[in-house]
Amino acid sequence: MHRLTNQVRPYAWGARTAIPDLLGTDADGTPQAELWLGAHHGAPSSARSDDGSVHPLPHLISDAPHRVLGHEVTERFGARLPFLLKYLAAEQPLSLQVHPDAERARQGFAAEEHRGIPVGAPHRNYRDPHHKPELLLALEPFEALCGFREPEAARYDLRDLTCELARDLRADLADADTHRALRSALTRLLTLSEDRRERLLSDFVAEWSACDRRGPHGRIVPDLAERYPGDPGAVASLLLNRITLWPGQALFLPAGNLHAYLQGTAIEVMASSDNVLRAGLTGKHVDAAELLEVVDFSVLPIPYARPEFLDGRREYRPGAPEFALHEIGPGRITAHLPGAGPCVVLVLDGQVDLVAEVGEGMTLSRGESVFVPADSGSVKVEGRGHVVATTVGVASNVVVGAVAGTPAGSSAASAGAAADPGAGSSAGATAGTAGSAPVATAGASAGATAGFGAGATARASAHAAPASAHRSHG
Repeated sequence: MHRLTNQVRPYAWGARTAIPDLLGTDADGTPQAELWLGAHHGAPSSARSDDGSVHPLPHLISDAPHRVLGHEVTERFGARLPFLLKYLAAEQPLSLQVHPDAERARQGFAAEEHRGIPVGAPHRNYRDPHHKPELLLALEPFEALCGFREPEAARYDLRDLTCELARDLRADLADADTHRALRSALTRLLTLSEDRRERLLSDFVAEWSACDRRGPHGRIVPDLAERYPGDPGAVASLLLNRITLWPGQALFLPAGNLHAYLQGTAIEVMASSDNVLRAGLTGKHVDAAELLEVVDFSVLPIPYARPEFLDGRREYRPGAPEFALHEIGPGRITAHLPGAGPCVVLVLDGQVDLVAEVGEGMTLSRGESVFVPADSGSVKVEGRGHVVATTVGVASNVVVGAVAGTPAGSSAASAGAAADPGAGSSAGATAGTAGSAPVATAGASAGATAGFGAGATARASAHAAPASAHRSHG
């Protein structure tokens, strides 16, 4: 096993203290958005060997891929670690974005290579030939936009507005075909002409703010418009589900799901890829035509991910072949991590001992991490703490929520017991009525009605009693 030194990504939307608190370092007042654990070329971890030498993790892998990754993983993915684990700390919203499926990623990458567009060019869409499914596990109340809600719900929220853009969007959303209605509305927003965009968006935001809208979307338009003036993503947020994940709840974001993380701290694991197509809430390149071809305009339940309980851990296998996420604790723990391939382990709290089938064991404390090569075999984790680990995925066995507003389960369910569909979110479901009234917005918290900034209060409460927040994990 190899202790890791990991890089922090200082994106502007990052929190100031969450990652320093995890690592036990002094905050310097600058944003620290993501801690990357893996071999991604953008910020690879460094691995310390038994002899004290330190090597970039990609070099460790390329020097002996079959030993480090295992024969089966190497056959599937080549000499590369197919996943990336992140500790994500968002103080401000990330861009409104979507990820391509595997085939679209391969085709898009090949086409841009053929056209000679440099991989690092700002207007490049596909920086590698891989897809980028993601799984996010909330560590505190985490606020997000995720997938499309019913067009009628968005149309109802626009009912009293008289500005030109609101009238046009109501007409788009009135189409009985939900796919066509949502595509028309999003296309309109992303293709506003340069000479009219500022006026149309300004009129919309002003009128929306004057109406004092309540509910999950009430404050989000002016909040986002203030942060991103003239960005149509602020209005596009009305088309999406506004949700709050509670500690222990997880989302799986497959290809085509339009989403934006707004605020909170979470563990994120994804296929190791840079392929992101942005729709707004960003100063980066937006290719509206390409994005509209990638977005899935289906109205689907919130894709909550439910874990299985195995060998003392909660295991998320959402069907992405590149990764699985394992959560252990918090509290007194004894668990075993699978040993069929490479594994990255991060201790979120406490102190634990790791004992591998092959080689020496080690003790890890809060903020410390380790890379376990395939030839170390399975790993026993014991002690008192809270641990996450990522391994390579296998066949899908996750259950995704079937009813909007009702997670099929979360790690807030006790081990071995069925999850209470309403647990942790009964206060958050926004009731809806039939006809022209708004449809229920899944997972929205009471705090969401005041805008995503309200999450700070919920976070303070969650941190005040971390044990109780996770006690039902088992």
